[in-house]
Amino acid sequence: MTKSVSTSKKASIRCSINSYYQCMIFFYLTINWRTIYSILEMHMTTLRKYMKIRTALLVSSLPLCFFVSANAKTFENEGNKTQMFSLHLGATRVIYNIFSSGETLTIINDYDYPMLVQSEVLLEDQKTPAPFIITPPLFRLDALQSSRLRIVRTGGDFPKDRETLQWICVKGIPPKSDEKWAESNKNSLNNVTLNVQVSLSTCIKMFVRPSSVKGHPEDVAGEVKWQRVNNKLKGVNPTPFYINLSELRVGGEEISEHHYIAPFSSFEYPIPVSKSSKVQWKIVTDYGGVSEFFETDINL
Repeated sequence: MTKSVSTSKKASIRCSINSYYQCMIFFYLTINWRTIYSILEMHMTTLRKYMKIRTALLVSSLPLCFFVSANAKTFENEGNKTQMFSLHLGATRVIYNIFSSGETLTIINDYDYPMLVQSEVLLEDQKTPAPFIITPPLFRLDALQSSRLRIVRTGGDFPKDRETLQWICVKGIPPKSDEKWAESNKNSLNNVTLNVQVSLSTCIKMFVRPSSVKGHPEDVAGEVKWQRVNNKLKGVNPTPFYINLSELRVGGEEISEHHYIAPFSSFEYPIPVSKSSKVQWKIVTDYGGVSEFFETDINL
């Protein structure tokens, strides 16, 4: 009887010890994950405000916690660090009505320090300056703030029967710790000073649309003709709109290249096409959305 009670007490003690360690481990994990989550919440508040996304946490092991900024990428190579910066634009494209007084574009600084914002409009070749100005062309955008750019036409002769493609390019320039214009944010800058800082230009399409071009590209995207030319797929656009493909399938297989097709023009996709193939495609709409699928047979 005594032996049985002693054994029972030992088992009870072992159980209590195990429960104690389990509680301690659970307490440790809870405190640490709450801390990590609160940090993520702090850094993601601005993103949720503008993008309405939820914080996602992906962890492969307990000792490692890796934070990724929305628009900055950091690369390490033999002890050197390079961080690339870009700004968040409020749209993926701008439709510029030829006789309008101008269009606007929202720009957002997701970082916790100020950025210099430099903007320009380029021709379709993405090299030559276009007959547009952006105001302000260069300005300081404070941390976690947004502003609006105004695009105004200054000249140029544009076709009256079709759209013209231009590019709006916006560059975010991060400050250095010794620059006077960023002195009010030195504490934040000390945390992001790296060996190499690279500013990236974010470019979006701007379609200059004459008054004679009515409707939207998704209204006429089904009129695109597809042909087989020397084992390549040729898309012919008989419309006055730029056809910006978001998805292209041939014979049920998705094609990775989604190059746009200019108005009253064509583009050849370097892929082999069988005689029995069908073509399916979706396009990007004026508002940055995606259209329904269009489908047709390939003309031989």
